[in-house]
Amino acid sequence: MKRVILALTLLVGIGSTAYAQLHGMGRIQGTVAEEGGAPLADVTIKATLPGSSGEITGTSDAKGQWIIGGMGKGEWDVVFEKPGYAPRKAKVSLAVELARVPAIAVAMKKAS
Repeated sequence: MKRVILALTLLVGIGSTAYAQLHGMGRIQGTVAEEGGAPLADVTIKATLPGSSGEITGTSDAKGQWIIGGMGKGEWDVVFEKPGYAPRKAKVSLAVELARVPAIAVAMKKAS
């Protein structure tokens, strides 16, 4: 019985730690456009924190603007995807849980 309780306690503790690493009060934001400068709507932005499970996603609006919040501190991998365009990747560092970084401007190329 003690082993079962210990195992459950460890699982809950590991899950809570992973959740805390992934989620926080950090935020990234920016714009996404075509190479010519026209804003791109409906671009999917996916942010993942290596070593944790899950991802945080967002979508650009008609002006190409996007915001992703609720991020914990760490080195985030960010991917920008839209059908018909080559995906773009970026690395973003949030030094503290409340971090805000300068706006990220991304230009996407049409897929070949």
